[in-house]
Amino acid sequence: MVPQDLPEWFIKKAKTVTAKRAKTVIDHILKHGHITTEELKTQYGYDHPPRAARDVREQGIPLETYRIAGTQGKSIAAYRFADPSLIRSGTLSGRKVFSKEF
Repeated sequence: MVPQDLPEWFIKKAKTVTAKRAKTVIDHILKHGHITTEELKTQYGYDHPPRAARDVREQGIPLETYRIAGTQGKSIAAYRFADPSLIRSGTLSGRKVFSKEF
């Protein structure tokens, strides 16, 4: 899905994410349309690129994973926004930390 195809409300919701890794992935996808595990590793220095994609999903933003050929010809994962209707409202705050009393 090309960023121009995204509804304005979806883009506003995505831009409210403040977590560093998730924000990096979202900003890259908004600018380029997708991000690969190779880009996450080389450009942004993330040792475990799927974790960055999972951070976005934990923020409630739906991502679609698909396979493309990397620079060395191997099949690698790429991520793009999935159907905006799948956005999970109420989960746009990431993981919850429980108190010690709990």
